[in-house]
Amino acid sequence: MKRKLVKKLWLGKFVSVRDYELKDAIVEGGLIIDHEGEQMHLSVEDLKQITPSGKFHKAKFAEYVQSYQLCDITWKPSDIDQGELF
Repeated sequence: MKRKLVKKLWLGKFVSVRDYELKDAIVEGGLIIDHEGEQMHLSVEDLKQITPSGKFHKAKFAEYVQSYQLCDITWKPSDIDQGELF
């Protein structure tokens, strides 16, 4: 699974993930997003339903990609006490 650390939420409720990070997470079997000590787990099936939107942003360091779009995901941290099966 791919991990991503997010420092702030957009509009207080969205996590922005770049489209190439989303593709990498699908290949790696899912995505775990960390924000202020909480985690959100997204399966491959969840990731395949997310589509990038908005304008294309130019990458500062063009080693990996020239431009990217953002995918806004509603922040819903997983309940650690409940436990999850992977």
